[in-house]
Amino acid sequence: MAILPSGSQKDLWGQIAFYSGLGFIIPGGAAGGYFLGWLLDEYLHTTPFLGIIGGLAGAAAGIVEVLQILTRAEKSADREGPSSDSGKS
Repeated sequence: MAILPSGSQKDLWGQIAFYSGLGFIIPGGAAGGYFLGWLLDEYLHTTPFLGIIGGLAGAAAGIVEVLQILTRAEKSADREGPSSDSGKS
């Protein structure tokens, strides 16, 4: 039933988990930034400006983090080289 060898199957699920987790970084950064901005808004009585700015800054930080993670993953894949079973059918 399994198309891939058990080691490859494990690697596949690890990659699925890794890349699916990336989808939570940007919204998490935006939510965290908004929350911190909201706290500052409450303290400084500047509603809603710092919340909006915090949310945008958090989303931007999330995008930068995702790009850094993907760059590191690409460099890691380049170091490992092509897979040894890529020529098999």
